[in-house]
Amino acid sequence: MTDNLTFPEYPRSARYDLQWIMDNSMGPNAVWLTEGLTQVMDLKPGMRVLDMGCGKALSSIFMAREFGVQVWANDWWIDATDNWKRVCEAGLQDQVFPLHAEAHALPSRSILVY
Repeated sequence: MTDNLTFPEYPRSARYDLQWIMDNSMGPNAVWLTEGLTQVMDLKPGMRVLDMGCGKALSSIFMAREFGVQVWANDWWIDATDNWKRVCEAGLQDQVFPLHAEAHALPSRSILVY
């Protein structure tokens, strides 16, 4: 396996360890997908983001690290404790907050966004 797989379209993703991405992958490259999405979003430091279906929190870690946002990383299939370990390894305990909940069980928008 190559140590690096980069594309000019995803310059931020190129800084991430490919093995880490592959080890925590649940399908397509979540870091590339998130970078593509953030190219059309106006994320600013301090914003709050709800990352629904975050999987193993790679997208949450990416957004927190690259844009300085706070991320609530929710997934129904991955235990929040497992994601918390990845968040701690990334040193983002004050920015990424793993949740384990079914989407319909989350509080309404008026409660989450303030």
